[in-house]
Amino acid sequence: MIRQFDVFHSPLRRGRDERPYIVVVQSNRYPTDSRICAPLVAARFIQPDGRLNPGFTIAGTRCHLHPLELITLPLRALKSPLASLEGERHLIIAALDLAFTGV
Repeated sequence: MIRQFDVFHSPLRRGRDERPYIVVVQSNRYPTDSRICAPLVAARFIQPDGRLNPGFTIAGTRCHLHPLELITLPLRALKSPLASLEGERHLIIAALDLAFTGV
């Protein structure tokens, strides 16, 4: 089962150097054949903007959430999760709130 805040290798070949991972941000409450995801951008390719782009280390790579580039991916594109950012949910939700409400 794919859970909210699970991290996967990006299934998108184009731009994988810059955006090596994605994180599922969709709630498990709505089981669909796809999930809303946000890219995790490698630190060398982004100038983080405070609360909008919290940082995480995934498999030894420092990355920042980029909630302004949400994407919907089919479940079949999401293979084995590498990590979970459940423990950092407050940072991800704060970034999404800022992206959607400006607050």
